[in-house]
Amino acid sequence: VCPSCCPYDTNLRDEECKALLGTSRKSMSMLSLHTIIVAILCVFPPAPSFARPPSRLGNLRRMTLAWTSGRIHLPADRIICEMRDGQPRLAKDEDYANAVLGAWQLDAASRDDDAGSLARPIKYFTSSDGTCLFGHVYRTKTTSEEEVPGIVLFHTGAGPQDVFLRWKADSIATTLPCVVLIADILSDEDGWAWTDRDKYQKVRSEILIPDKNGQRNRLAERAEVAIKTIQAQESVDPNRIAALGFCLGGHPIVELARMKIPGVKVLSTFHGVFDGVQQLGSPVGHSPNCAGTSKILINNGRDDPFVPREDLEAAVKLFKELGHDCEV
Repeated sequence: VCPSCCPYDTNLRDEECKALLGTSRKSMSMLSLHTIIVAILCVFPPAPSFARPPSRLGNLRRMTLAWTSGRIHLPADRIICEMRDGQPRLAKDEDYANAVLGAWQLDAASRDDDAGSLARPIKYFTSSDGTCLFGHVYRTKTTSEEEVPGIVLFHTGAGPQDVFLRWKADSIATTLPCVVLIADILSDEDGWAWTDRDKYQKVRSEILIPDKNGQRNRLAERAEVAIKTIQAQESVDPNRIAALGFCLGGHPIVELARMKIPGVKVLSTFHGVFDGVQQLGSPVGHSPNCAGTSKILINNGRDDPFVPREDLEAAVKLFKELGHDCEV
């Protein structure tokens, strides 16, 4: 199923999935993994030297806990369906959890015996108001002295505490030597976005509604600090950064495209929503010819009811006007 647009419906038929996403349930689970790996391996152009930015994030290593296995195994324990003992809620209910974990188990069974990832939570902060954001870092289990790409995953309306994102991060980190950050744009530590929809709508409005100048500074800062956080991780090549957004995660992808941060080479959305893009003002401090241009791949089902054609066309127009190489 597609947790990006339907986190509360685990009963979509294959024909409904095809209409919404252009693929079946069986095949769409690997779409994002395949696309991001192809993008990183085949699309990155040679990058100029880019120094790791001085961090205002504090000591990132001290903000993280010990590395543990990146896998969550079946059967789905009720602990991931509710907040308990300091652990976040990761699923709406056991049906959703078991659906994702079942797909994760099939994915893991197709890997080499020694393949795997390591994971740990991380806290990072915005500089303007000190908002604490709650991410999760995944890295390939096998280590290498060479620097590896960094990949940021931006969450759906279900928030960053989602077992689906844990699966995707594990899959990517297992398949490609890299470091993956599940980013947070809501400041959701315990998974409240699954149940407190009033709070979600309030926070969503605060970060998505443009100010009088057409800027979404709070969202832009949270997207940028996610990039700085992944660039600051040990062994990450700051010149090879990719970001992938699901559903609500389309909005931070828009802001990254507007900021044109050096080192961000690939941006991609899956069922990314772009509502309100027409109301955005001109990006501040960036020109279409600046160095931070990206390859952008937008993945949307033809009949996706959550992404009107006019929103999609507005986003593509914006990306191309900013000098990005955009494909739908």
